[in-house]
Amino acid sequence: MKKNLTGFLLLFFILAACAPSQKSERMNIAVMTKTEGFRHDNIPVAVKALEKLAAENNWNLYHTEDSLYFSRTKLDTLDLVIFLQTTGNIFGEEQQQAIQGFVENGGGLLTIHTGTVTENNWEWFMEVIGAKFIGHPPVQEGKLIIENRQHPATSFFPDSIWIIVDEWYNFDRNPRNEVNVLISIDASSYDVGNNEWFQDVNQQMGDHPMVWYRYVGDGRVFQTAMGHPIELYSDPLFLKHLHGAILWTAGMKDD
Repeated sequence: MKKNLTGFLLLFFILAACAPSQKSERMNIAVMTKTEGFRHDNIPVAVKALEKLAAENNWNLYHTEDSLYFSRTKLDTLDLVIFLQTTGNIFGEEQQQAIQGFVENGGGLLTIHTGTVTENNWEWFMEVIGAKFIGHPPVQEGKLIIENRQHPATSFFPDSIWIIVDEWYNFDRNPRNEVNVLISIDASSYDVGNNEWFQDVNQQMGDHPMVWYRYVGDGRVFQTAMGHPIELYSDPLFLKHLHGAILWTAGMKDD
């Protein structure tokens, strides 16, 4: 009996040693929704959607609009910072330096919808985010092209086309040569010329990335320009997109 027990334990430890290891997906996340400029009315719904994802995945999530929260001491306790519908210049120099250090030393920064409308005067941020917002036509249906279906933020798509209604941002430059593009939009699939709020802006980008990511030092930055309509925050595909983006940017999954 003792011999059989010893053999069983030996087999158990061998199987355990051979089993693939996985990094724990438990993480600490801070979500920032402060605005200095246009404020989206979808913020409460978007926050609740992220809180629901956090509860389902056993993440610790803290929502704030206090810029002073982002100190070196606080950031040392986090895996990921999310800028959710942020706009304008929302940080002082001390917080900017703390966030830069956090990312470059292994932290994650995810921006949802309005990353390119945030901190446009912060040189480091504008470099890592990849582009600056210049305008958009009215909310309408468009055809997205899933260029990479291997990444955690896109691996669940059934094919390479995703047709949804959103607010299609245009940028001051094409970031493709500096970032890894996951999703672009077919500009011929929606009315670019219907541009009542930005009449003097040329929004004919041609090649038009909408979602991209990059490594910054030892950290990760992920930018998705999608997320304007309130309805998206109950859309299963969009929520899977955010879930995958969170896991990758926090370093829990690789591309």
